[in-house]
Amino acid sequence: MWVRVGDDLVRGDTIVGVAVSDPPYDWETFKIMLKVTGHRDHLWLDSGVCDDGQGAGREQVNALADAFVDTLARGAAMPSGALIRFGSGEDDSGWVLSSLG
Repeated sequence: MWVRVGDDLVRGDTIVGVAVSDPPYDWETFKIMLKVTGHRDHLWLDSGVCDDGQGAGREQVNALADAFVDTLARGAAMPSGALIRFGSGEDDSGWVLSSLG
């Protein structure tokens, strides 16, 4: 199974950690940070969710991070392999899981 992280394509079984950043400014978006074996630094995904100062933005991006872990598990169960990417444009509802077979 493969995961697209920005310009990088990484194997799902090399992802060893998922965290959410704290944006330093209110107008910045939360980032989902992936720790990947073989990469010294975190790989970053922009969630597109801004910190609203009320906690709703944090809840939304935490749900996205949880959904990513669930999508990893579903992708790993696909016998033909899978590609996971974060939706953009019309797919902005979350993670897109595509079969490779």
